[in-house]
Amino acid sequence: MPTFTSDTVVIVEPFTRQPEGEDVIIGVAGRGVFLAVPPVAVELLEYFAAGKSVGEVSDLYQQKYGETLDVEDFLGLLQSKGIVSLESDKAVIKADSGVTESRQKAKPVRYHFQNFPQSLARRIFSRPVLACCFVVIALAIAAMVRDPSLIARASDFFFPRDRALSWIIFTIIAYASILVHEMGHLVAARAVGVSSRMGISNRLWYLVAETDLTGLWGVPKGQRYLPLLAGMLIDTVSSALLILLLFARGQHWLSFSMFMVRLVRAMILSYWLRIVWQFFLFVRTDIYFVIVNFFNCRNLLKDTENYLRNLTARVIPRIKPVDQSGIPAAERKVIRAYAVVWVLGRIMAFGILFAVTVPVAYSYIRALTSAFRAGYSANPYNFVDSFVLSVSFLIPVIIGFVMWIDSIIRRERIRDGSY
Repeated sequence: MPTFTSDTVVIVEPFTRQPEGEDVIIGVAGRGVFLAVPPVAVELLEYFAAGKSVGEVSDLYQQKYGETLDVEDFLGLLQSKGIVSLESDKAVIKADSGVTESRQKAKPVRYHFQNFPQSLARRIFSRPVLACCFVVIALAIAAMVRDPSLIARASDFFFPRDRALSWIIFTIIAYASILVHEMGHLVAARAVGVSSRMGISNRLWYLVAETDLTGLWGVPKGQRYLPLLAGMLIDTVSSALLILLLFARGQHWLSFSMFMVRLVRAMILSYWLRIVWQFFLFVRTDIYFVIVNFFNCRNLLKDTENYLRNLTARVIPRIKPVDQSGIPAAERKVIRAYAVVWVLGRIMAFGILFAVTVPVAYSYIRALTSAFRAGYSANPYNFVDSFVLSVSFLIPVIIGFVMWIDSIIRRERIRDGSY
């Protein structure tokens, strides 16, 4: 960290600011950097932006607050985040050749679909469109009340015939729907003037798509909810439309094959499980970020895990408790309440595992085992179908495992300083 002398003048990047409880969220949207700081930090940044030196700002702080400003820590943190820089950062002298070259600037964040028209995004997520979405959802609920057979079941994930073809088509549609889910976040964020990024990542060894909505910290609190919930809304409306499609078939208004019926029912169950997953609040889901935004608890998950750790430490003395005395009393109340839903999320996850995943896996394992035992000569189509189905299961898992192991290796390299 550099030493800041009294004559040092720092360059302040244009930054956004949003009040957030007792703090202010400042950020440089072009770099995707946002920090929660006390209001006095914004005041100091304004002094620096006006061209005042470190000595002048320190004197002003001393006169107003009667305390000495810790310049090294304050400016050092902001410099590491790219919010401030020094004049000396513009050039670096090569000791061996005496050649002056420009220091490479921090690369700005590249956003996806940043040219998506904001006016179109606003129309897509306008009040009339949202009202139509809720009407569709209400109609689907009414259809299920009238015809309970429309309600998806775990068995809808099992395709008794043409298993490989059915599962491959279902997988392609399911992954496409995940991208639509993430696109919903992105477009809703554009509606409030925020650019975001989509990418393929992994949760442990599961392959997932993610949207980085960090830029939402740069807009007022009330404008963040729709972008956070947009993906879940799209999943709910999509499942509702599919339910109405099945209802129309049941009323003989439409006609399509049983093959299509099985795919539609599987997609409905997939959407429902994705919605339920958002309530697994032991991980950072869309609903988790809604709660964080509402209560202004930016470290809620970590603080809750530490709180549960401290409760466990009362029973198991060898577990070292974590000091949480610095957390405000109001925030500790939220943490205690969130600990309950954290535990309920774990219970829900295990419930889905034993109610859906295990029964479906068992059904497929039985069918595949039977086909492989009988051999190719007994039923060539059934054998090939089973083999292709097994491969289609393995490919996403293998990709997920590779990404998971790669993330572990990179994390270890960063710890060792070799990456």
